Amino acid sequence: MISDTENLVYEAVRDLDSSQTYKDLLSDDVGEQIRAILSISWHDDWRFAQDVCFKYARHGNPDVRNISIAGLGHIARIHGAIEVCSVLELVGELRRAGLGSGRIEDMFDDIMVFVARQGRREV
Repeated sequence: MISDTENLVYEAVRDLDSSQTYKDLLSDDVGEQIRAILSISWHDDWRFAQDVCFKYARHGNPDVRNISIAGLGHIARIHGAIEVCSVLELVGELRRAGLGSGRIEDMFDDIMVFVARQGRREV
C-alpha cells in the first residue's frame, strides 16, 4: 500500500480565509482538509485550532491524523499555549490504537520547548 504522503507537494501555509478554510475542512478532499488544518493551527484562535486538531487526530485517514498531531505542535510553537492534560489524554488514546507515534514525539518536543520550558500558557 502506498501512502498519500509519498505524493505530497510542499507549499506555504495558506492565510486564514474563514469561510473557505472551514468549507475545506468539512470537504471529503484529504488535501483540502490537510491545508485547512494547517491554516487553522497557524492562524486561528489557539483553543479553536486545538479543538480542530483533537477532532481530526481521530480521522480515518492517516495523513489527516498525522497533520492534526503536527498541528498541535504548531499551536504550541506559534501560539505558546496548549492544554497539556487534554493532549496527554489524546496521546494515550492514539497510542492504545497504535496510531501517530512519530508525529507524537515531534509534537511533544514542540510543547516542551515552546510551552513548558518557557513557562508559557499551559492550561
